[in-house]
Amino acid sequence: MMMRCFGLVGGLALALLLAEPGRALAEDAPAPTGVLPLEGLPTQTLASGQCALFLWARTTPPRRVLMALQDPAIARIRLDGKSLDLPRVAAEGEALYGHFPVQRFEGDGVSVSVTIQMDARSGLVGGVVVPAGWLEYRDRKGWETIVPVAGMVGCQP
Repeated sequence: MMMRCFGLVGGLALALLLAEPGRALAEDAPAPTGVLPLEGLPTQTLASGQCALFLWARTTPPRRVLMALQDPAIARIRLDGKSLDLPRVAAEGEALYGHFPVQRFEGDGVSVSVTIQMDARSGLVGGVVVPAGWLEYRDRKGWETIVPVAGMVGCQP
C-alpha cells in the first residue's frame, strides 16, 4: 500500500491518500494531519574539512530538517525529540563537495530521499546554494510525506 501526505509551501498542508487499487487502507494506520513529522534540528558543528548539506523545509516558519555529511555518508534528522543518523544507501548525479543531487538514506525503519538543485554561485567559497528541491520522508508505518526544501552545502575549513 502506498500512502502519501504532501506538505505544501506557506504552511498550508493537504493530505492525499493514494492506495493501490483493490487494497483498503489499514484501520490501525490513521492518516497524518499533513504536517511534516520531522522536527527542527538544533545547531550542528562540523569538523575541520567536513562538508554538510543543510536543508530547511519551506514551511512557515522554515525549519532545518536535515543535515547530511559526506564522510561518513549519513543524514541526520530529528524524530520524537531524538536525533537519528541514517546511512546513505543510494546516490545519483554529479557530486559537489561530496553531495549528490539525488540521495536516499535509510535506517531504523524510516527513509529519507532528497532531490535538490545545486547552484555553485560565483563568489561563494567552500559550498553551494540549494535554491530548490524536495524531501521525501517515509515513516515506519509506510506513510510518506513530501515537502519542498531549500538550503546549502557548506564546508568547514
